[in-house]
Amino acid sequence: MYPFFYQKFLFPFYEGFIRGRKTLKYLRELEHNQWLNTKEIEELQWIELKKLLKHAYENVPFYAKTFDEHGVIPDSIKYPDDFRKIPIIDKSIIKSNWSEMIAGNIPNILTKSTGGSTGEPLHFGYTRDSYQWRMAVKIRGYSWAGYKDGDKVAFLWGVPVGKISPISALKSGLHHKIQNAKYFNIFNLTPKTMKAYLEEMRIYKPKHIVAYGLGMYYFAKFINDNGWSAFPVKSIILGAEKVQKDQIEVIESVFNCPVFDSYGCREFMLIASQCEHRQGMHISSDNLYVETIKNNFQAPYGEIGEVVITDLHNYGMPFIRYKNGDLAVRGHENCPCGRGLPLITNVEGRITDMIVAAHGKIITGLFFPHLMKEFHEVDRFQVIQEDRENLIIKIVPKDGNSNVRMETMRREIQKVLGQGMQIDFQLVREIPLTPSGKHRVTISKVSYELE
Repeated sequence: MYPFFYQKFLFPFYEGFIRGRKTLKYLRELEHNQWLNTKEIEELQWIELKKLLKHAYENVPFYAKTFDEHGVIPDSIKYPDDFRKIPIIDKSIIKSNWSEMIAGNIPNILTKSTGGSTGEPLHFGYTRDSYQWRMAVKIRGYSWAGYKDGDKVAFLWGVPVGKISPISALKSGLHHKIQNAKYFNIFNLTPKTMKAYLEEMRIYKPKHIVAYGLGMYYFAKFINDNGWSAFPVKSIILGAEKVQKDQIEVIESVFNCPVFDSYGCREFMLIASQCEHRQGMHISSDNLYVETIKNNFQAPYGEIGEVVITDLHNYGMPFIRYKNGDLAVRGHENCPCGRGLPLITNVEGRITDMIVAAHGKIITGLFFPHLMKEFHEVDRFQVIQEDRENLIIKIVPKDGNSNVRMETMRREIQKVLGQGMQIDFQLVREIPLTPSGKHRVTISKVSYELE
């Protein structure tokens, strides 16, 4: 009964009447769009892209200058080859041109930070309207796994770091209660806490679980290794981390339900997600223009390319041909579900090692991007674990600033990994890439089998 009440009355009243948002309007559009054929979706996408380019050229100084320098006239963009004349941007370009990338005709730009899953946090702007599109995309994507807003759900997810005010904690708790959601801290996985999570979830009886990929694997493995049985759920939705096929099989075996993969990043939220056929992830092409680039051309089907994204609805700080640091493979086949949204079959980005503390506690390497987004003085970072008692954290300060809040950082890390964890901070000028050109956020030289 509660999901019906939430979907039909509570959520529309809150979103539409109280907050004045268009989330439900956009959701209806997205639900219609998904059943268009591929050509129709491309046409819709191209119309939105042309409008964005015209707006950026007329209202965003960075793009006015960039388009002029490269001979790009928005009205002359007729085909994807024309669009690729626009140079690709990345985090470093945005950081260097931040103020010039804000649209002069859009008031009240919202801002937030990425977690820096590539080791390089980013602070960026977006509009209230683009946020509503993103929320609608998430609702649609999760619904493909059978999850409807208002269903009872458990999140094995990241929680805020640092001190949280009582008012913020109260608001957050109330919001979760209304959403019918309960959160379990992914950054605190020990045999003791995982046993407690299992017992609490048995009582809570969630219909679905949304979780960090590797954290969910270790939770399922812990249950299996102890010979326990899991509680019944309809589906599990994974995000944030790349999970291997054999790890998904463990989760499915323990929970006896389908596992759905999803792909997103903080700059855009949900980029792609699996439908009921799970033969790849459908790209949210009615909200994003996603390219997989190889030698500045779209990579052939089945071949890996760099992920380059254009947000079709963020007019406040347009992201046009933004390289987010991930690699992906475009799928060639149409999905049997009948949706015209294109597929990506594999994402090779954001591979993070688990970090192991004494007494068997493990945390996902994504804890550190989650933490570092709070430290604006950090340009890039890398965490190296030599053994269970020692971490090396390499930091490239922003603009050569040596005033990095290391002691604050140390306290937050030790809250999670224990006071016995020794942390050696090293201020460096650069952090070398891997031979494949990727930046590893965490490197662990310690086995992370649970004891």
